[in-house]
Amino acid sequence: MILRKVIRLLVVLGVVTFLSYVMLNLLPGDPTVQILGMSATEEAREQLRQEMGLNSPLFVRYADWLGGVVTGDLGTSYITDIPVLEALVDRLPVTLELLVVAQVISLALAVPLAVAAARRAGGAIDQALTTLSFGMLSTPVFVLGVVLILVFAVHLRMLPATGWTPISVDPYWNFLSVLLPSITLAVGQLAVYSRLLRTDLIATLQEDYITLARARGLSPRRILWRHALRPSAISLITAIGLNLGGLIGGAVIIETLFGLPGIGRLIVDSIFARDYLTVQGGVVLISVGYVLVNFAVDLVYAAVDPRIRRA
Repeated sequence: MILRKVIRLLVVLGVVTFLSYVMLNLLPGDPTVQILGMSATEEAREQLRQEMGLNSPLFVRYADWLGGVVTGDLGTSYITDIPVLEALVDRLPVTLELLVVAQVISLALAVPLAVAAARRAGGAIDQALTTLSFGMLSTPVFVLGVVLILVFAVHLRMLPATGWTPISVDPYWNFLSVLLPSITLAVGQLAVYSRLLRTDLIATLQEDYITLARARGLSPRRILWRHALRPSAISLITAIGLNLGGLIGGAVIIETLFGLPGIGRLIVDSIFARDYLTVQGGVVLISVGYVLVNFAVDLVYAAVDPRIRRA
């Protein structure tokens, strides 16, 4: 089973990297203009294209690039002359911290809210959560980010609007600098997780073994947290893995909006600079992370649900 999944993951990575490589090369513009400037002669640009291999056929360039990726060489940036792998490694901690904190915030709020709503389906808490979820899902992250900046950074002056402080320099200011972007990114996930878990919990509470647990005199709290939550978490775990792609896409906007030096902002800057190798390296890193997380989710199923483990 693991071997089949690994083969499928390799196929997905190959398709994603090839399609992204083709689309990047279809973008208008010339990298030599960004490197040499507008005043460079056509002869100088042609010579640079030859040196960079840009005159070679697309499939030849992709094969050369893929051969380097297999050996751990993602190439060197056209613009900064820095190895792409080094640039990505420098930016990776910022993006990882943003994604982790956003997930922790969304799950820490979604689980108790879903349990409270499922405990009394149709009640005041359930109706309030439904209304609030629709509002959170319908608000784009860039709009929410601007609103939070105006409220907490401009008017209240509680949190910084932009900038980043590494955790190794000052943990407190690092927490402040990541809090507002993480909340912005977590709001949409909070709505999805809470509604999904609430629906599954309500269905689980109708099962026969829950009725038996009630007949044995177990408290409603124990039934919810010990007997209903675990089997209801399968869909939530799936959503966490699938939503990683949405989080990464949102991180591109959030990092640009809040001025965070993460991979998302690096990709955006590289797109405008026509730095194809850096963009392609970022796509590879994101694709690998996405497929590995979903691969891990498949393995977590067996740990959460004994029925899957026995099967």
